[in-house]
Amino acid sequence: SLEGEARLMTLVRGVFAGGTFCYEAQLMLIGAGLACESNAPAPGASRLRDLARGHGHSLVDMGDDVFTEGRPHPMIDPSQRDARIRSEAADPQTAVLLFDVVLGHGAGADPCSGLIAVLGEASAAARRAGRELVTIAQVCGTELDPQPRRDIVEALSRAGVVVADSNAEAALLAARVVASIEEENA
Repeated sequence: SLEGEARLMTLVRGVFAGGTFCYEAQLMLIGAGLACESNAPAPGASRLRDLARGHGHSLVDMGDDVFTEGRPHPMIDPSQRDARIRSEAADPQTAVLLFDVVLGHGAGADPCSGLIAVLGEASAAARRAGRELVTIAQVCGTELDPQPRRDIVEALSRAGVVVADSNAEAALLAARVVASIEEENA
């Protein structure tokens, strides 16, 4: 039923280039009362059941060795991260996509052109399916990085992404969105 389907669209799916950000986001979700899983679980989180896709609230560290063996880190080549975001967004249970964008000399020159295209496609597909997909990010960097933070934040914002001031704030916002959806569906 449509009502049952609406109840399903309440999951947070996090896709991170930064392992520390993935870990911190897990702690924030757990602190907000959301059980979650990860390929690099924090205390209180479960181990990811399937490396290829999330189940329940899940947060994946795409910089983990299992994803980077023989490949560049997602900060350098974000194509694997973008593919995972596309996959998680396509899941009809996903209500919130949570992710990081890490800037600096060790990151790719244009960390979000592919990402913005993926997010646009994902949001359009969600709308066609009659659901809303909330995208929340945090950008780690400064104006002095080769990819000035302000430019990245503006590009993400124009793409409809809610850009939080910190990773913890982004994760707590994701938890609040889920709580709000669950309250509406109660």
